Amino acid sequence: MGHATVEWVYVGVVISLLTWVGAESWNVERVLEHAPPESEIIKVIGQQWFWTFEHADGTKEIGELHVKKGVPYRFEVVSQDVIHSFNIPDFTILMDAIPGRVNTIWNMFDQTGEYLIQCREYCGLLHYNMKAKLFVEEPTQTNVAVATETANQSQSTTSGTGIAAGNASSSTSAATTTTTAGAGAASTAAAATLTIPVGAATPGNPSYDPLSLTVKKGDEIDVVNKDSTLHTVTSGKAPDAPDAGKQFDTSIVNVGASAKVATANLEPGEYDFHCAVHPFMMGKIIVQ
Repeated sequence: MGHATVEWVYVGVVISLLTWVGAESWNVERVLEHAPPESEIIKVIGQQWFWTFEHADGTKEIGELHVKKGVPYRFEVVSQDVIHSFNIPDFTILMDAIPGRVNTIWNMFDQTGEYLIQCREYCGLLHYNMKAKLFVEEPTQTNVAVATETANQSQSTTSGTGIAAGNASSSTSAATTTTTAGAGAASTAAAATLTIPVGAATPGNPSYDPLSLTVKKGDEIDVVNKDSTLHTVTSGKAPDAPDAGKQFDTSIVNVGASAKVATANLEPGEYDFHCAVHPFMMGKIIVQ
């Protein structure tokens, strides 16, 4: 066998190996994306620095996700700002969230319990805090819509972001707080206004205006979100503080929307508060 023939044999082997690798890679991608036809679709939205989950029935969860054991789910992963990566380590789920693109992956959870959801792509200063909780429940347990409503009414918050699960545009999570449909939509005039200014989500910029607000016991405070992302006004110095959300909590305040904080049930004193989505944002309410 001549030297040239040997070279062509090597070339043929290399081409064959590359073809096989390419075919197998395509097959793996096909298996990951080809969800069973009965799969339930969940839209996964990454945003600095939290996760939002939208179920097919319109139910939204922020900072936590409830699914059922033994049910196939097809995740449609998107991003509203920069590149993130949707990762559930215990189930080896990993998919990039890219602006302007929908990436899909599916899974059927076979073990009940509470698991970590995290971002595996460096996405900014609070990348480390971009976490959520996954709750895998038995099919006989309360469905996710009821669980979400219960979470709203009991003021449940997640440990990573401290955000109450439920519809992002309204909240019944606290007796002292009411969220309205849009800025200025309150039926009664508030005694004071707390503004979330443009750029508040960027560390170093003013978080709230004013940073310290003095009111009288019984006054209502309008919280107006003028920033380009979601925020909260949640009592306590941080999401993991023992008293976080116990005095008041607006839950999520949408872009251009407003919420009310009532002080009728607050004793005179100083109350620190923070944004559960951006924990570096802090302020103070002084009740006289």
